[in-house]
Amino acid sequence: MNFMDAATLINIAVEANRAPSVHNTQPARWHLSSDGAILLACDLSRVLAAGDPLMRDAGLSCGAAAEGTVMALGRRGVTCDVEDLWAAHDTQTIAGHRLVARIAPSGPGFEDDLERFADQRFTWRDRFRPAAEQAQRLLAEWARGTTDVTVLQQRSDVAWLARLNDETSMGFFRNRAFRDELVSWMRLDPSAPDYWADGMNREAMRMGALTARAAGLLLGTSLFETVDALGLGKALTAESARTRSASAIALFHRPPTESPVLTGRAFYRFWLNLTRLGYAAWPMAALADNPESAAAIQQRFAVDPERRLVNVLRCGVAPAVPGRKARLEAEQLVI
Repeated sequence: MNFMDAATLINIAVEANRAPSVHNTQPARWHLSSDGAILLACDLSRVLAAGDPLMRDAGLSCGAAAEGTVMALGRRGVTCDVEDLWAAHDTQTIAGHRLVARIAPSGPGFEDDLERFADQRFTWRDRFRPAAEQAQRLLAEWARGTTDVTVLQQRSDVAWLARLNDETSMGFFRNRAFRDELVSWMRLDPSAPDYWADGMNREAMRMGALTARAAGLLLGTSLFETVDALGLGKALTAESARTRSASAIALFHRPPTESPVLTGRAFYRFWLNLTRLGYAAWPMAALADNPESAAAIQQRFAVDPERRLVNVLRCGVAPAVPGRKARLEAEQLVI
């Protein structure tokens, strides 16, 4: 089955690229092979060397893009077969890229019910409004019907996670290489050409001009170490007040040996379900990335120790909806 041309591929890539990616790096790239299949690849220049040395987050980000591709094909009435290529470590077929998946149209299909929520999904990095009682009940009921989501709604649990997130995050902020990499993906100057292209701009981070300038100065220089030595580091990076405003915290956990591509596909669907239920979300990735914090969470909330904690999301009602998301130009997505 071959209905694909260059223009169609570009449109599919744009739709699929609405998927979440770590630091909004958008590493997924789309290539049309001679047999009409889509080769999805990871742009190695967008891998976080300090924050993601094993490329697990890159694989997850590309897996989410793979699920977005499947949804984009479904919207066009096409079903497909997805071959996971991540384990092959193929960086030769497409120079500068690691193959992620081969997505081959295979017959007539149907639009995925979650696809219509892709444009509504966003990260809210600020205080939430409380969710209505019915919305909280529906969230809990949905989570009970899954095998990979644990929802926490008790205020004491939210407060405990808020404290743990602040403590855990400081360990990462004290790593200069991690901090430099983070700042490199922060878009603090609205006049910069990449401000609306990728990374996290001031609008996405909910920062005003003065806060953005201070963040760049403190996080991007040795001034952070000086401030931290004075005991003020935690005060500068703390998110606990905003975290406590969340109506719920969602733990996303998967089998530990699962391919990051498959994990990413499931993660995108998980987040779209939160959107479907009326929630904005804000990840606390540090809690999953730190083994001690992840183990403490799994023990406290009775998550099977044979599972891997993939991410922890704050969930609530956003007081506003972003008018625009930073995304790469269509032509940059296709190789």
